[in-house]
Amino acid sequence: MEYYGYAGSILYVDLANGETRKEPLDLELAKKFVGGWGINFKLAYDLMKPGTDPFSPDNPIIIGVGPLVGTVAPGAAKVGATTKFALPATEDGRYYITTASSGSRRFGLMLKNAGYDHVVITGRARAPVYIKIIDDEVEICDAGELWGKKDIYETTDELMDRYEGCGVIAIGRAGENLVRFAMALTDKKSTLGRSGLGAVMGSKNLKAIVTQGTKGIKISDQPRFMRMVDSIYEHFVAYLMSMHDPEGQAGWRDIIVPNLDPGIWSKYDWDARYGVKKVSEVRKEVKPCTSCWLPCGGGNVLEIKDGEFRGATSETGFYLVVAIVGQKLDLIEQREAIKLVEMMNRAGVCGCTSSSLIDWVTRRYKQNVITEKDTGGVVLGRDLNTYMELLDKIIDRQGFGNTLAEGWFETSRWVGRDARSDYVEGFGIAKGTDCIYPARAAKLDPMRFSMGITNPRGGHSEMGHSSTMFPLIPLISIRRDAEGWGTSKDAIDRIFAPVPYYGVFNTARLTRHIEDLSSIVSCLGACTSWAALGGLINATNMAELYSAATGIQIDPHELKRRGERVFNLYKVLNVREGFTRKDDQFPEVWLQPMPSPDGLQYLTDYYRMHHVTRDDLQRLLDDYYDERGWSIALGIPSREKLVELGLEEAIVGIEEKLES
Repeated sequence: MEYYGYAGSILYVDLANGETRKEPLDLELAKKFVGGWGINFKLAYDLMKPGTDPFSPDNPIIIGVGPLVGTVAPGAAKVGATTKFALPATEDGRYYITTASSGSRRFGLMLKNAGYDHVVITGRARAPVYIKIIDDEVEICDAGELWGKKDIYETTDELMDRYEGCGVIAIGRAGENLVRFAMALTDKKSTLGRSGLGAVMGSKNLKAIVTQGTKGIKISDQPRFMRMVDSIYEHFVAYLMSMHDPEGQAGWRDIIVPNLDPGIWSKYDWDARYGVKKVSEVRKEVKPCTSCWLPCGGGNVLEIKDGEFRGATSETGFYLVVAIVGQKLDLIEQREAIKLVEMMNRAGVCGCTSSSLIDWVTRRYKQNVITEKDTGGVVLGRDLNTYMELLDKIIDRQGFGNTLAEGWFETSRWVGRDARSDYVEGFGIAKGTDCIYPARAAKLDPMRFSMGITNPRGGHSEMGHSSTMFPLIPLISIRRDAEGWGTSKDAIDRIFAPVPYYGVFNTARLTRHIEDLSSIVSCLGACTSWAALGGLINATNMAELYSAATGIQIDPHELKRRGERVFNLYKVLNVREGFTRKDDQFPEVWLQPMPSPDGLQYLTDYYRMHHVTRDDLQRLLDDYYDERGWSIALGIPSREKLVELGLEEAIVGIEEKLES
């Protein structure tokens, strides 16, 4: 069978018995679920038994890349990893199933070039291993010389030396030690799976995955495909270059910072300590993802050039992550924050969660809520040495670090307070995961509504990218973007009808459509950040790229509908795990005013005209479920919606809940 856009195969690897097999990709499956996220979720639905423990050998890891990965489509380098994640989402010990995404310099491209769209990994190896995928040669290799001896950067460098031009996903000490919020890194560039993918890999004795291929990807209609790529590039130059900065996204201070500002320092102080001019002191280079024209900073290589930590280098993540960690932990000197982030990246531990846990417990120690009796004599200061010591304790599960390594619920029990309501200085905790973006110092936009309430993953921004993540975009521009996603006129009228419990548009109804668009972008393997850039990514140009690449003709409305199908299947996977409306709860601290040098910060609508209350949030959640055609009382897909989307088989998995 001839495949276009798709590599054409799914690889199955059983670590328990060492067997591997290759099966052809079912094109009907691809048409229904597109690829990437969509096929990952369908494979997970078929393979995952509800209630399986994240560390069980029966919990599969499914790696997938979409049909645009390996082409020159802008930003098409995303790698998705689906599993039941290790960080507890609820006090009663439930865990969500999700797909984490990362950019890649080599991994996604090389997986496709080797001939695979997806890799399904099951079982547990008897001893540490890595998986080597080089064209048709698939081997489970001994990783004894890497496990416990080399960090993620060292492991990646070692494997890239062995297999020139390869891509690598690897874990570090945190994953080896099953820290619940351990993550993997892709090609040293991007973080993958902040809520515990690294720990799930560690539970399987899987140190790394290596990809290398020479087969290439066929495009069905190359001239048509390139015309659309060229068209997007023309818009990219016209829109973006007028506002871009050679420092990468760190240069977009007025656009990016309002989304990330913790509100602990004044904006003046943050700019002076971590502003654009400070980046040039430590930025060595920026390495964009494969096929991406935008050196966005997601691959910042930061190097400390002088002082105590001279030579320390961090190759992963935005400079603004360093800036957030610095402000959160009162590290006025950026070199100290870079050193701490380097430790996190090398060990493969989530910088957001680990820094938030450290921030909370050191603040409560300062208030005598925690004492030296609780810490075993360890003094918890607000300084770099303490943070480094605490980080090591978490990564190695030493002393009370073993408790912190279990996540927010166990740490709350140790502190004697519930972090969900007590950690008012933080960004909020949703489904056991601390939120990446603050809401009170910014605004309640669709990204935060999804991150904090409706996304089954909780606390993460993957589903919410649109122009609304930027501050004060004119309403007419937001409406134009929504129309470009293939949204129906009736839906547009509902979204942009003013509501007294929010403002001039309905952020909850808008969230549903942004989630569907994000789903389809992730299915294709493109970067959701592009959806925020002036409509550069929309349903029209994505449908054209997909049609030209694969030869499967589709219009924008149908493509968006497939995104809706994928999101509904994603939700069903988690309904099977027991998640309903009662779990779609907003972070409690969002409703507490946050003191800041710039004044009290409240949760507000997008244009900061209305203070959003608890009742307002419940009404917005009603609107969200209504917009999705779900049960408003239960917060789950209705039988009618699943039938409408061609997901009749999914009814069986949640039939009892529908009947209730």
